[in-house]
Amino acid sequence: MDRRLVAAAAVLALFLFSATLYALVVGLTSDSSEHDSWKMVDPLTQDEEHDHKNATEHDFGTPNIEFVTFNELTEPGNAEIQVADSPDGNTYAYIAGWKELHIVDVTDPYNTTVVGVYLDPNTQVLDVKYLEYNGREYVIVQNQIVDSGNADPNVGEWGDPAQVSVTLVDVTDKSDPTYVDSWYDTDHPSGPHNLYTHMIDGEWYIFVANPDYEECDIGTGEACGGITIAHLNFAGYGDLPRIVKVGEAEVSWETTNGGWIYIHDMTVQTWPGQDTNDPRYGGTFIYGAYWEAGLRIFDVTDVPHPSDPVRYLQYAGPCLTHIPVSCIWRAPEVGIWMNFSDLDFDGEPDASWSGNVNGGRASYIHYTEPFDKMVDASHLGYPAGKRHLTLLATEVLETTVGTGLIYLLDTTDYEIVMGKLTFKPKLLHNWEIPFAEDHFIPGGVEWLLFSPHNADTQIFSTGLPGQPDNSLGGAWDGRIYLGSYHSGLWVIDVETLMLAGMQERNKTEVYFDATVGYYLPHGADGVELSSDYYNFEWIPFIWAAEYHKGYVYTSCITTGLYIMQLDEDIPYTGQF
Repeated sequence: MDRRLVAAAAVLALFLFSATLYALVVGLTSDSSEHDSWKMVDPLTQDEEHDHKNATEHDFGTPNIEFVTFNELTEPGNAEIQVADSPDGNTYAYIAGWKELHIVDVTDPYNTTVVGVYLDPNTQVLDVKYLEYNGREYVIVQNQIVDSGNADPNVGEWGDPAQVSVTLVDVTDKSDPTYVDSWYDTDHPSGPHNLYTHMIDGEWYIFVANPDYEECDIGTGEACGGITIAHLNFAGYGDLPRIVKVGEAEVSWETTNGGWIYIHDMTVQTWPGQDTNDPRYGGTFIYGAYWEAGLRIFDVTDVPHPSDPVRYLQYAGPCLTHIPVSCIWRAPEVGIWMNFSDLDFDGEPDASWSGNVNGGRASYIHYTEPFDKMVDASHLGYPAGKRHLTLLATEVLETTVGTGLIYLLDTTDYEIVMGKLTFKPKLLHNWEIPFAEDHFIPGGVEWLLFSPHNADTQIFSTGLPGQPDNSLGGAWDGRIYLGSYHSGLWVIDVETLMLAGMQERNKTEVYFDATVGYYLPHGADGVELSSDYYNFEWIPFIWAAEYHKGYVYTSCITTGLYIMQLDEDIPYTGQF
């Protein structure tokens, strides 16, 4: 179906009935070649009679998203997911599961099987990253006590190295995942919250978000928390790799406006542009979600590297021993964005420092992901040349109104002043669930209820043989796949947001127009579900969404793994 014809019809109808009536609409009806008619029905059910745990009350979704399969895994309590093709010819999903790592064969998305489990009973595993090196396969998992006082079972205290470490697991044999190494960062005793892996000049590096909730010394010129950077050394210790810390990335306090500041998540990317005259060409950058410090970009191109063994030991040695000095290498900060939306129209961004935080609806930047391909948006009215896009998503605790924004940024432009390169990010447009203004997040046992969480992005080539062209006139189409807790999976069109950024339009209209579809996964009808680790009061509770070769994989904290497919993605099945 061509969603843009659907959206155009809807916008015309709304225009005819007036903007006031638009605000009262609970769904959009349209004609399509595949469906006689369908409505975008408000899925954010919130009334006294509604039971958030009853699956029969959460059968929502647009008909352009097909439910493929469900796997309940082995234990409730699931978090981040990564899907990867293996040298053995199969495809596997690696799912962080609180005390378990689940390995699921998803080669056939309609028939999935748990083939391996790595048990780590001493902690809460929330993130997982896959990598392959020299024919062997590994995953990195982080171990953190999210809330030691409320965890069930109570797994320990903040400073226990067994609870707060990074663990390397060999998953070459999927049926027998094996411990290889772990690393406890004494500089960050609260433990890692999220992590990322990336190869720089042929060597794997691990980037770890260490919030340091209570270990903050602004007197040193640094804000709370930072990114630990470690080298995964496959050559220095014989046959087994070892994790070697080489430095950190930290936000300077003076560049913030105060508020709630710590690193939550990040993506690391080698600059995808092909312009050899761009000073970023071949460079590697961290894009960090720093809550009310916004988006922070760090340059790790010159990270201590074993190709220069003297410099490598110069920085890695003190990180290990803190003798004669502490761990001193810092990735230079080269970009900042904190221009949060002004939702109350008082002339200031909504944030703690302006007095209108509203649960972080606009300012709690929790997730960031730069797109892996640059795009030519000249057909939308943008300057000629390739544009670099970056997604930001909030995580919202409780609100009086709304559910939480995501932002689409243009991170193409830069300047060089006195030899220092600085990214110049700018907002293209934001997005929120179109029905958000009619809802709120209550807090208490329903904290986070409808909040955005983790997402994935994808750019598709269009107009080629056998491939659809639902673009707005260019040679590409872009989508955001957003995991949004009890709101489910939302698919958002990139071009529509970019075009809206060139126009003066009602934002709610844009949100409807940019929504490709949504789906709320749910468990067995009538079955109340709960987590063994937290008293989550709702189902579904979608932690993350990941696109892989035509399918969308989502992990629900309280139930398991769900796989869906958007009809527009079908032609790309089996293709990156």
